[in-house]
Amino acid sequence: MSSLLTFTPPIVKELLGWRKGDGEDKWSEKAVKSLVKKLRRTGCLDELKKSITNQDPTTKCITIPRSLDGRLQVAHRKGQPHVIYARLWRWPDLQNYHELRAIDNCEFAFTLKRDEVCVNPYHYNRVETPVLPAVLVPRYSGEEIPAELPPLEDYTNTVPENTDFPAGINPHEQAFKIPGNFLIIETIS
Repeated sequence: MSSLLTFTPPIVKELLGWRKGDGEDKWSEKAVKSLVKKLRRTGCLDELKKSITNQDPTTKCITIPRSLDGRLQVAHRKGQPHVIYARLWRWPDLQNYHELRAIDNCEFAFTLKRDEVCVNPYHYNRVETPVLPAVLVPRYSGEEIPAELPPLEDYTNTVPENTDFPAGINPHEQAFKIPGNFLIIETIS
């Protein structure tokens, strides 16, 4: 019975046809249905279709309302809206919003924190993160590491020469706080 009630509009099927990668089909369909529903209210659906089919960054901003926390929930999963749709239509391996930067002519970029957020996937460029070089750690054989380290001088009762003390404190006295509001002062030689 539920198969009779699930109807995928032709525009959703068309937009899903431009999807990159082999992501989760049901989740992708829900994400596109959600977006289509929001864009029908604003009249930006044709602009989304134009942007995706032409892969054109000169198209207008395609906006949806920003939520209080800035994220969009689709089928119990939350994420930034521009990341969700950039992953869907451009970069399936996109990890997070740090890898995206809005193009200059995007008026509603996510980072501008306006009431509306642009989800046009062609209004964002991917920021290539440099691959960090490998950290080389030298290997030591048992012969190269000394069996015993040299002794360190005992500096526990010394004060550095460049230390300034507030008036009334003698640097040659050491104070010990003992529970019960007792204070013992010991003179250090």
